[in-house]
Amino acid sequence: MTIKILMPALSPTMTEGSLSKWLVKVGDQVKAGDILAEIETDKATMEVEAVDEGLITKLLVEEGETSVTVNTTIAILNGLDEEEIKDEAEIEDKKTLNDKIKNQTKPLIAKENSQNQNISLDKEILSRDLNNKLKASPYAKIIAQQKKIDLNSIKGSGPEGRIIKRDLEDVSSLYEGRRQGEAPSAMRKIIAERTSLTKQTVPHFYLTIESNADKLLTMRKKINNNSEVKISINDILVKALALAQKKNPESNVSWIDGKIIRYSSVDVSIAVALEEGLITPIVKNADSKGLIEISKEIKYLVDKSKKGKLLPEEYSGGTISISNLGMFGISEFSAIINPPQSSILAVGAIKKTAAVVNDEVKAVNTLKSTLSADHRVLDGAIAGKLLKDFHDIIENPFSLWLNTSDMKII
Repeated sequence: MTIKILMPALSPTMTEGSLSKWLVKVGDQVKAGDILAEIETDKATMEVEAVDEGLITKLLVEEGETSVTVNTTIAILNGLDEEEIKDEAEIEDKKTLNDKIKNQTKPLIAKENSQNQNISLDKEILSRDLNNKLKASPYAKIIAQQKKIDLNSIKGSGPEGRIIKRDLEDVSSLYEGRRQGEAPSAMRKIIAERTSLTKQTVPHFYLTIESNADKLLTMRKKINNNSEVKISINDILVKALALAQKKNPESNVSWIDGKIIRYSSVDVSIAVALEEGLITPIVKNADSKGLIEISKEIKYLVDKSKKGKLLPEEYSGGTISISNLGMFGISEFSAIINPPQSSILAVGAIKKTAAVVNDEVKAVNTLKSTLSADHRVLDGAIAGKLLKDFHDIIENPFSLWLNTSDMKII
């Protein structure tokens, strides 16, 4: 019996992917559990397993092919039945006939187009010579025609400003570079589509707050002096954001298909930069985890992200996201919401600034945070309360420390 291998949906939001590599070939005998191929999504590279036993008789998608729609047949086990063979033969006959027609007419079309282009270009150059007094050598005109260089943009160095060969040498590479496009990766393509759609369909509004981070830095230093696991600023921010959302359950919601979905857990997505794009692994139940536990989990998830080995359940979902660009010296920015989440917190670098403390001007460490919120489901007061509670935890991290079950007294 013929068995079709379909392009799997590796996450709830996946609609298409790229087949990056076949691990089998036609003629191979496979059994359930054997790895057939590697599929690249916008999040990671995943392995496709066989669920049936049989003989690989056809691979319908080539390695490297992008935009393969979910549930498209990518391979066939155990051959074709008679009806499928007949249908496929008719398709192949039509394809062969179409290819022959194209091959026969292509030289004629190409020749005609080439002649038309030459006539058009000659007329254009002649017009310039007469009307604009543009002077160029015959050789320069040929080079300009081949490389599609606008001679009006070139300053000639020949007699009476005539454009000659050497005038085109410096600009040829520039024009060449402009014409060369670069195909985006599957991840970059999907990111482009989703962020464009999100900005068009999700009404963002933004709230920014500045926090004194002196006590946070002091607490981190004490923790790291008394622990083998070194805690990063981002680890603390993830915990603080989780506690803030826990205190504001009305902010732990999504707008999906015209309905408001409420969540009971607090799962914080972390923006991780990769060479080809961005991925957001999730620290689940972050409000109930200790700082050391969060720190270890983030390191584990970041490592898997960079290796392209994240499982769908490790990056799908999340109730709120955090994006930290402080390590790049960015002091303040706003981020695009990651649907179906309703908010994302953008955190900048901690910087020394002058501030009035107890009527005295002092140097303090400040941190700017900007919350992007979905106005369909969050109002200013709700989003403002969430950001204010995050701010209060940052300025007085004692409550965060008390909620960290794996920390000893310091």
